[in-house]
Amino acid sequence: MKHTITIIISCFLIASGFAQVKPASLFSDNMVLQRETNVPVWGTASNGESITVEFEGQKLTTTAKDGKWKVSLKPLKAGGPFTMTIKGNNTVTINNILVGEVWLCSGQSNMERALIYDTVAKEAIANSANDQFRFVTIPHNSMDTPTVEINCKWVASSPATTKLFSATAYWFGSKLQKELGVPIGIINCSYGGTPIEAWVSENTLSKLPFSKDAHSDPTLAKADYQIKKDKAQPILDKYNADKEAAKQQHLPAPPTPTGIIGPYRGPNVLYNGMISPLIPYAIKGMVWYQGETNSYVGRANTYYQLLPALIKEWRGDWGEGNIPFFVVQLCPNRKKTTDPTLPSGIATVSDAQRSALSEPNTALLVTTDLVEPDGDVHYKRKEPLGARLVLAAKAMAYNQKVEYSGPLYKGVEFKGNKAILGFTHIGGGLVAKDTALTGFTIAGEDKKFYVGNAVIEGEKVVVTNPNVPNPKSVRYGWADHPWPDLNFWNKAGLPAAVFRTDNWELPLK
Repeated sequence: MKHTITIIISCFLIASGFAQVKPASLFSDNMVLQRETNVPVWGTASNGESITVEFEGQKLTTTAKDGKWKVSLKPLKAGGPFTMTIKGNNTVTINNILVGEVWLCSGQSNMERALIYDTVAKEAIANSANDQFRFVTIPHNSMDTPTVEINCKWVASSPATTKLFSATAYWFGSKLQKELGVPIGIINCSYGGTPIEAWVSENTLSKLPFSKDAHSDPTLAKADYQIKKDKAQPILDKYNADKEAAKQQHLPAPPTPTGIIGPYRGPNVLYNGMISPLIPYAIKGMVWYQGETNSYVGRANTYYQLLPALIKEWRGDWGEGNIPFFVVQLCPNRKKTTDPTLPSGIATVSDAQRSALSEPNTALLVTTDLVEPDGDVHYKRKEPLGARLVLAAKAMAYNQKVEYSGPLYKGVEFKGNKAILGFTHIGGGLVAKDTALTGFTIAGEDKKFYVGNAVIEGEKVVVTNPNVPNPKSVRYGWADHPWPDLNFWNKAGLPAAVFRTDNWELPLK
């Protein structure tokens, strides 16, 4: 009897020592795989376990090492639905898979903001059923060290799934699917109120050429966060007590007080918790819409180094070369101003985003015309942005001859009292919408800016001001919320990007 019990226990222990083969979280029913490139498939299993992946006539076998395994499918043609089987000590079947185009969309709240808040939300949601458009939303996940585990699932576009999905990503993905006529998959990896530093690894941050502070150094950031959290704790305790009292008395919950601090979202934690688990899922390109949290005078200055570092790191992580990387330039917000001398964190980040075009195969999407009259940072018209992203994708990812950008600053010639500006992406001609050109400011050696008198002359813009006899710099859109609204476009119907011609040191406060 004792011998039988021993055998049973031994068998149980042996069996329990075998980990079940498990694919990475992104590999789920309804997923979309990238066409026409090698497609990595990976996951976990017992050490030494033999793993076989079968998909569309391909059969690949590998052996798990250190609890991990990975195979690479040869390039696939668009189509589906298909089924994938992954066999080890157990069998995993993944159903309803499509093959098409996959894009990663990441950033903060204007990327995360749900379709339900769009100006045409009701109609868009009602008409959103499309099995050829699929998406997955990566949950918020701050981690001190890189992780491979996330809890997510792919879903098909429908009124039930789109209302809380990213509006920016929805308009991009749904419009792109109709343009290309192949399945489209969007990975939405965004988190409102987060800085760019949270999306970059600690190793990359440590190498950047600026002094580290509580925004970029994990140790300093955690200490600063703890101080703020301790200070806010009494407010949170009282709020929780008031909520419980209201609940006991069957009354509405009290309004959330100011001063409560949110979860920690410091340097590298979102790279660890939200980007790392996605690597190296095969994708076509990336869309980045972030910067509001960095757009404060002084803090914004480091964005010139941070954004190129993020682009290089993410491309390097995926190992697919210089895949298309699209940057959405910030939309003006906060208080309207006509004062050309005020420093602007929003303009600084916007110019840094334009500067990142020095990285190969990048595009800039401008949103200056989508501004809300009240200066709300969360503007509600995301459909035009989605359409512009499709133009960029058609031009840069799918080799179609379309204009995808508004005028981009190319160079300046100072001639007497004139600043003569040149541009790329003329788009059939430069235009001022509705009125004379607005938004240009001009300065001499004293670095004092005045509102510029700007006129279009062919493919150039000439800027002057009687107070600046010898100009040395011109800026466009250099304010948090310029007033009047910016109106410099091209005839292709795309607005010009915020820029500056100088490289003068920007204020730190």
